[in-house]
Amino acid sequence: MAVVRWNPWNDLFDLHTQMDHLFQPVAPATASRNGVEYTSLPVDIQQTDAAFIVEASIPGLNPGDVEVTFEDGVLTITGRRSTGETSKDATYLRRERRTTSVFRQVGLPAEVRAEDITASFNNGVLRITVPRAQKAQPTRIPVTVSSGETTERIVEHAPAATA
Repeated sequence: MAVVRWNPWNDLFDLHTQMDHLFQPVAPATASRNGVEYTSLPVDIQQTDAAFIVEASIPGLNPGDVEVTFEDGVLTITGRRSTGETSKDATYLRRERRTTSVFRQVGLPAEVRAEDITASFNNGVLRITVPRAQKAQPTRIPVTVSSGETTERIVEHAPAATA
């Protein structure tokens, strides 16, 4: 039997990994209702100084099947893929592809320029660029001496009471 030296940091990192696995599902959540399969859409979100970049893989959807909206600080991505026309000349031996809808909402900070958001679609990957707004920079306000008459104010201090 080999002797292994105990390292307390390994336990801490192992706990962190186990918590990550606990809160992240293995596959996107799916639900089915009325013959339509609803799938949670996994996304990657990058933050740069200029923009937030959201990427989502949605194979099988066309750009016209995807809708991107931004309202009240929430970016919403929805998409729907239908199974297509049923052939009248042949019967299906197996039909596993269903009508699928994807949906995802991502909360973004309020400092974005909503009117400049762009979305592009390439090889099944939706890329949304959300430009960040410039934060208000502090400005120095010069203090000048007023030309008005100044008055002196004398404040008398009462002696402190001793206990």
